[in-house]
Amino acid sequence: MPLTARRESFDACVVGSGAGGAPVAEALTRAGMRVLVLEKGPRYTEDDFVHDELAICRRSFFVPSLLDEPRSVVPDGGGPAARSSLGWISCCVGGGTVHMSGFFYRLHCEDLRLASELGTLPGAAIADWPFDLDALEPFYDEAERILGVSGQTGANPFEPRRTPYPLGPLLAHPASALVEQAGARLGLHVFPTPRAVVSADYDGRPACAYCSFCGSYGCENRSKSSMPVTFLARAERTGRLVLRPRSMVTEVVTARDGRARGVRYLDGTGAQHEVSARVVVLACSAIETARLLLSSRGPAHRDGLANSSGAVGKNLMFLAYASGSGRFALPSPHFPSSARRLPFLDRSVQDFYLAPRAGLPYPKAGTLIFLLPHVNPIFQAERLASPPGSRFPVAGAALKRRLREFFLESATLEWEAFAEFLPNPGCEVTLDPDLRDRFGLPVARLRTGVHPASLAAADFLAQKGRAVLEATGANALASTTDEPIYPVLQAGTARMGHDPRDSVLDPTGRAHDVANLYVTDGSGFPSSGGAPFTLTIIANALRVASHIVARARRREL
Repeated sequence: MPLTARRESFDACVVGSGAGGAPVAEALTRAGMRVLVLEKGPRYTEDDFVHDELAICRRSFFVPSLLDEPRSVVPDGGGPAARSSLGWISCCVGGGTVHMSGFFYRLHCEDLRLASELGTLPGAAIADWPFDLDALEPFYDEAERILGVSGQTGANPFEPRRTPYPLGPLLAHPASALVEQAGARLGLHVFPTPRAVVSADYDGRPACAYCSFCGSYGCENRSKSSMPVTFLARAERTGRLVLRPRSMVTEVVTARDGRARGVRYLDGTGAQHEVSARVVVLACSAIETARLLLSSRGPAHRDGLANSSGAVGKNLMFLAYASGSGRFALPSPHFPSSARRLPFLDRSVQDFYLAPRAGLPYPKAGTLIFLLPHVNPIFQAERLASPPGSRFPVAGAALKRRLREFFLESATLEWEAFAEFLPNPGCEVTLDPDLRDRFGLPVARLRTGVHPASLAAADFLAQKGRAVLEATGANALASTTDEPIYPVLQAGTARMGHDPRDSVLDPTGRAHDVANLYVTDGSGFPSSGGAPFTLTIIANALRVASHIVARARRREL
């Protein structure tokens, strides 16, 4: 396909506009650089964010169609790869932050020193990060300040924190007291879940309206701290950001000296363009960044760009996951009708983040989150009709009875467990040799093996989650998922490290092999941590941006 005649040049080109790309764009434009952000998805506005489960959740509103842009997944134990939509987070300006729930935790000190502090394990590629938590802390502070994170300072004794949250916690449903009291009886420290949702008017954005449509939906009120209303809005106000939606980057182009010259991309009409930049930043998600690097082949990098170590695509991580629920008969004083407009329970437990006496294969577990059920009625009905472990769906009168019990006769509390996902050889990204997407490009082929120690950690947390709900007095305790991974949180496919023989990026997030190529999504993480890590992606992106700015000022780019 011929290139367009018009070629442009920028100080920086950022591929992806989500949690990894938007903070870099903001930091670089604030430093005076002219930045191009290329986003493969559309740009939505608040008018597009409707409370319609069919339109948003059932019709691929945020993710590509399985027919147009599939993944291929190799089943556990081997066998032919199957076409799948697994691992898509979001394709729109702002990425997954547009429809996230916004559970925002910091990593702990030991997360960056797993190998040194907790040791290694057969079958797991456990490694330390090439810097400690002190290097991230100021960027956590900056990220929380720009986002307006809501939380209760000092309530979590296990969190390393020296500065207060910018905002106090969101209003909680009265049933949160049940979890707090049950946790206290079990000797646990229950604390308000920190959220990327503003609890008061903040930086020109209104306080949360408590509509209950957070996870899976965009926020028409601009109260959720997504990238379009925070970092991208700030970057656009500088006048130095060019943001192009519907721009699918197909290749990172390199010069003869091995440096990144720019990128090629397809616009919404299918026309191909090439832009040049002094620095290229990839922030497409751990899966798509690995796919782009592996697709960017040339005479000097026949196995993919920045892949002299052979490590691109290896060490893919998610979070190990489990969930469950318990019910309370109505009427109940803990679920008064006056509280129906309070959709957040928002309580967390990190007492088992480290678990040296739990008898686990690896002495690390993770985080429990307690919450109210999602408002989507179709989703809930499907779950009631096909409970985990059942051979046949429930239908007819039996299903009607289940629906009546769930929606009218009882109230439900849920828990979710997020456990450390140990990187292992059975979880990786490669290019599918046969399957191509609508752009004619090889799709990402995934293996999603979970280390037995990660499964054990999730099972351990599940037992603790059930114990807390049992202590609340809930009945009908049940598991609500058979899925062992949380696939929309991704990391690890371009690991940071000191040694270019076994890592892709150096400690500053720059590719060992390419002097002006950086990666700022979760790809660089050597470990997943034991909690949702979107905040860490943002903080690390700001950290990497500070190194890019420093190099630019020294005229090294």
